[in-house]
Amino acid sequence: MLELLIITAFVGYIVYLRYYADQRTAAQKEADRLREGIVLYDAGQTAGALTYFNAALAAQPKSSVAYLYRARIYRDLGDSVAALADLEQAKSYDDSIAELHLETGKIYYERGDYEQAFKDFDKAVFHNAANQAEPYRWRGMAGQKLHRTDLSQHDLERAAVLEKTPAPAVTNLSASTRFFDRRFVLHMGLIGLTSALLLLVVKRSNVIHWPYLAAAVVGVMIGFLETRKGWALAVEQALLLWLGYTFITGPATGGHRQDLENFSLYGSIGLTFIGSLLGSVIKRAQG
Repeated sequence: MLELLIITAFVGYIVYLRYYADQRTAAQKEADRLREGIVLYDAGQTAGALTYFNAALAAQPKSSVAYLYRARIYRDLGDSVAALADLEQAKSYDDSIAELHLETGKIYYERGDYEQAFKDFDKAVFHNAANQAEPYRWRGMAGQKLHRTDLSQHDLERAAVLEKTPAPAVTNLSASTRFFDRRFVLHMGLIGLTSALLLLVVKRSNVIHWPYLAAAVVGVMIGFLETRKGWALAVEQALLLWLGYTFITGPATGGHRQDLENFSLYGSIGLTFIGSLLGSVIKRAQG
């Protein structure tokens, strides 16, 4: 039984890494899926690109990236009203893409509405996890129009520095690529707490059902909290359980109790991985 659980957990972990631990954001995956249309747009084949993104949106109406590129096409064609409509629609599905705010700001800047343009460029900077120069440069330019001298000078200097260091292209739609971001660190702390509670259940329970149930619930919770990085939290919990049991609480000395604790401990570790995989799948299915 114990060996079966360990093998199942290992297989589940490999499947998780292969299919669900993709570190790309949803926007990056969309960009990859729409690569053909993006290439058409970058090559200046406006008509072909417009046809492509119209078809893409007919097939997947909630594609923020498709709306972004169709908005760029409309703007290039001089239809800023249609471009703004597409940009606002895209934001309603994913407001975290810096390029959406950047393109919106450019339209307002061209209209002479520098106050609104500055607000949009400010949002572009906020979501500019890829540290691109363009959002800073445009916010600096809008700040100059509004006579916000100190801030605009700082932004323009920052843009000049970033331009000397090649950054990912705008078409990469790079959201935060840092692994240990603030959200993940907070979740690591939460897993430290759940690991301690699970270890307590393992030591106190007289049956394997309670540790298994608790581990499965926590595992699913991990998958919900971090759909892309849940595997790392599962590894953290597995290590904390094993280290805590081996070096802090210590195993029971012989007999039925030691066997029970071993089954509870290693079964809980296995169910942590399986639960995190299932939680991630369920969360992704919910969109």
